[in-house]
Amino acid sequence: MKSVCIFVHFGHNQQLPYPEVTYVRELDRYFSEIILVTNQRKFDMANLPATVSLKMVENEGYDFGMFFKVARELDWESLDRLALANDSNLMIQSLAKLFERGEKSGTPFWGAIDSHEKPLFSTHADNYHLQSHFLVWEKPVLPLLKRYLAQVPIQDFFGEKNAKNIRRKVINDWEIGVSQYFLKNKIKLGAAFGSEELYATSSKKIEPKANSTIKNPEGLLQVGYPFLKKRVVTKQGFLTRIFFPKKKWESLVRAYSFDAEHAKQIILSIKKNK
Repeated sequence: MKSVCIFVHFGHNQQLPYPEVTYVRELDRYFSEIILVTNQRKFDMANLPATVSLKMVENEGYDFGMFFKVARELDWESLDRLALANDSNLMIQSLAKLFERGEKSGTPFWGAIDSHEKPLFSTHADNYHLQSHFLVWEKPVLPLLKRYLAQVPIQDFFGEKNAKNIRRKVINDWEIGVSQYFLKNKIKLGAAFGSEELYATSSKKIEPKANSTIKNPEGLLQVGYPFLKKRVVTKQGFLTRIFFPKKKWESLVRAYSFDAEHAKQIILSIKKNK
């Protein structure tokens, strides 16, 4: 079985930081090949498995642009599974439950978590989608994904220079757009951690259309969701740190990591690179 994961990373260091190294090593357990795509710079592949190959590209169109540049060069006929993962998460727990749930969903297009969130700039009538930081396509739907990518006006992504406009376009046309494209082609989507199930079982009742990865990260970690969004770390303000110390991101990392040393190294790495 040929399974490929495209791992998208943007950075300035000559090596992957610790959180990304451990994430890639964990992905290596589930894929026969990992393609690390990152922005152009001097780069050292030390500490990465032999199954990881490097593709350096110009940073255009955020993670979608990097994914697109690698995907168009793939040997699609030989693929049994294709996945996209990016560096927007800290991997706190192993991916075992994620893959167990995703594969049991029985759907040929699945992801870590779904969302009903509707951005103000959305052009879609239905905004249900799989969040694009972790997506998996199985062999039966790879031709449909290839057709989707072929009809994307990619120069609209690469030609746009305004960062806000690019981000909105990626969310609208890619993250929501690819899910809606598959739904319109009668392909059911699967989420390893479904938002409706989480809403029904969580003790913290947030708005059903809210993004649980931001609004309820601990609730997700409690049910075995393996990631903590980096945005939870970077957006945690001074007042939260002072008046709600138990909600500090460090506390979440320590409480839910698969071991204490992993938690320690993640915290050190994040503080070093802040």
